Amino acid sequence: MITFLLSSFFVILAFGAPIAVALGLSSALCMLLFKNANIITMAQRMFEGMNSFALLAIPFYTFAGALMSKGGISKRIIDFCYSIAGHVIGGLAHVNVLASMVFAGISGSAVADTAGVGGLLMPEMVRKKYSKEFTVAVTAISSTIGIVIPPSIPMVVIAGILSVSTGKLFLSGIIPGILMGVSQMVVAYFLAKKEGVPKEEGHIEFKRVAQTLWSSLAAILMPFIIIGSIVMGVVSPTEAGVIAVLYGLLVGGLLYRELTLKYIWDSLRETAKVSAKVFIIIGAAALFTKILTTAGFHIYVRNALLGISTNPTVVLLIIMVIMLVVTTFMESIAALTLLMPVLYPIVLEVGIDPIFFYCIVVVCIGIGLVTPPVGMCLYVACDIMKLPISRGAWALLPFMVATVACLVLMLVFPQLVLWPTTWIG
Repeated sequence: MITFLLSSFFVILAFGAPIAVALGLSSALCMLLFKNANIITMAQRMFEGMNSFALLAIPFYTFAGALMSKGGISKRIIDFCYSIAGHVIGGLAHVNVLASMVFAGISGSAVADTAGVGGLLMPEMVRKKYSKEFTVAVTAISSTIGIVIPPSIPMVVIAGILSVSTGKLFLSGIIPGILMGVSQMVVAYFLAKKEGVPKEEGHIEFKRVAQTLWSSLAAILMPFIIIGSIVMGVVSPTEAGVIAVLYGLLVGGLLYRELTLKYIWDSLRETAKVSAKVFIIIGAAALFTKILTTAGFHIYVRNALLGISTNPTVVLLIIMVIMLVVTTFMESIAALTLLMPVLYPIVLEVGIDPIFFYCIVVVCIGIGLVTPPVGMCLYVACDIMKLPISRGAWALLPFMVATVACLVLMLVFPQLVLWPTTWIG
């Protein structure tokens, strides 16, 4: 049964079917042939996979990010970041990374970050003599911080699948996200120097920094409001998503007065499309995973992994390689829904802290988001710049090495991940 399920899935996928269709159709065929199940049973299994209060946060954070992007927030964040880092060598590249770090605390989506920040900054970078390859690379890789720094949609998915603390997951990504941003800025500095990108005129002015900070303060405060309310135990992460939506409406509509009814409607449509895509993948993958685990696939994986080594570090390294390979060829939400229930018991058995493991997995997913053939952030950035994927992918290599270096640092010093999680019980 396992052989039929997996082979049918890859065959359907090879014919160009969307990941949700491949998961659902292969599962349906398997259940009809081997379990004599009916459509109602399949629908119930899919609904069970989606029926989680934690997953309700996905449309809220998606809507909040869309509102903040369309309400004039992105431009103000970029202006503030430019006042800090715009006059350093590779200034606009640093602004790109810093803006992504701030925007990460709003949207929770790497692809939204690519479109929101990149759409404004990339044409300006090319105009200022940055190569298209460099521009695409720094935009794509910096947007992956969006799923590490809280709030994070993949972390919400993990929490919904495995019923773990979303708040602790969010907190675990703070220091790794900052490390990723710093490492990307270091790489950007040396690449800008190598390319001979002209240095911006002028220097950092305290008055300008203060002005742009005041102008963008409402946007910058949003991540602190979200995380602060969770840490203090005032609201759950899902309820914090509702606060984020209300805050986005107030800031964009009343404070900045740039959020029109048309923008709100567009944000609702965007949220509906993104959420529908995510939930149908989660539902189909839940059915697929249920069949796998019923057939004992998790036992095969456990025996294979622990047959190689029972050392927690070695097991974690193997899992990291698996996640990097899988997310290169599979959409990240589908990969999470499929693999987390299988890998979670193994992680517990060898004594790896689950929160630490989840954070490592999310960083690996970030690398998958810029790796062809399913690197959505790379595709979006290349599409904006009308650049072939191959040229953008090669330019990404130094930044990917820096991200892998951050992963190694996290493995050597786990407290970089775990220390913030001690802020809540």
